[in-house]
Amino acid sequence: MAGALPGEEVEAEVGEVRRSFWRGRTIAVLAASRDRVLAPTDACPGCDWGHFDLGAARAAKRELFLETMQRIGKTPSEKFGELPIADSPPGYRVRNRFHLEGRGAELMLGQYAGRTHRVESVGACRALTPRTAALLPLVREALAETGAAPSELATIEDLAGERRLARATLGDTAKRHVRKEADAVARALAPFFAGVKVLDKDGRVVGEIGEPRLAIEVASRIFRVSVDTFFQGNRHLAARLFADVGEASGGPAGDALDAFGGVGFFAASLLEKGHSVVSVEGSPSAARDAGKTRLGWADADRWKIVPSSVAGFLSSSPRRFDLVVADPPRAGLVHIARPLGERARRRFVYVSCEPTTLARDLPELVAEGFEIADARLYDLFPLTHRVEAVVTLVRVARSRA
Repeated sequence: MAGALPGEEVEAEVGEVRRSFWRGRTIAVLAASRDRVLAPTDACPGCDWGHFDLGAARAAKRELFLETMQRIGKTPSEKFGELPIADSPPGYRVRNRFHLEGRGAELMLGQYAGRTHRVESVGACRALTPRTAALLPLVREALAETGAAPSELATIEDLAGERRLARATLGDTAKRHVRKEADAVARALAPFFAGVKVLDKDGRVVGEIGEPRLAIEVASRIFRVSVDTFFQGNRHLAARLFADVGEASGGPAGDALDAFGGVGFFAASLLEKGHSVVSVEGSPSAARDAGKTRLGWADADRWKIVPSSVAGFLSSSPRRFDLVVADPPRAGLVHIARPLGERARRRFVYVSCEPTTLARDLPELVAEGFEIADARLYDLFPLTHRVEAVVTLVRVARSRA
């Protein structure tokens, strides 16, 4: 029940009835849990667990993770050991995506309310840095004055929260007005962002101002990141995640495959441990950013970037590696868990933002001859139900099938 906590008595609106579950939303809390920190109406629409005490929420995430591993993957809880979870304070977001509707004085900037396309304000969102939260009303006002009707605003900022880039997407704008509106939107956003990109509703670039990439520093490494490229989203835990994946890579130093390599975040952690790295990345913008990032690193001679999907790389190259690190999107290792696992001689480090697909993929890797050596969680997305996991597997045998 959206907006409710375990053990609470609530008044709810049921929106979906299925044989095995009902789905609805909380209208009023009649008997609150001691873990509740906000009333349902006070929570930001983008923070589905914003009403949950952070410590209690972390404990719940750990329990849900283990339950998901058992229910979906039939992997018993004891396989994951102590399973520590790294905590994060609010004000963590490096990347944001906001929705907009209306134009002029009626323009609304915020997030979709749960299971709707109704935009609600996020002015008090605790996931945002204070500077970003303070900036949003000014951005909304500047966009409103253009008379344009943008539909989305994506942003990325450095870990200090001092510099940021933006990408605005126009809505249903008449073709003859697209260029005019794009120019107006770019000029309106320019005072607040180091660089601005404007897209039409079909995703074509129709306006650009300022810098194309942002310098983001983690663990003394500078990454050159555009607003179109994925980057780890939690400013407080980025360095911890960087260091832990480096430690999980083990030794001695060898050759590593960095699957879904992005801009080179985990490639850098592997280089720090002395490995030679091949990063495979299917996003053109991320591969380009990785190339720009590589130019600034003294050990770049040990880092090769392959602009390809991981599936395409596996089909075109038979090469095996001492270590594989995989950080896939939420869909996980669809159809490639075992082929990718087969390429790892010694270790496989799986970085996952989606427990359900991790639970599906782990048995495939175990069948390929691995066992779980270490597992840990990271509260990269506090105030939401999401959790990040890093699972380290070591090879104990060749494939059993």
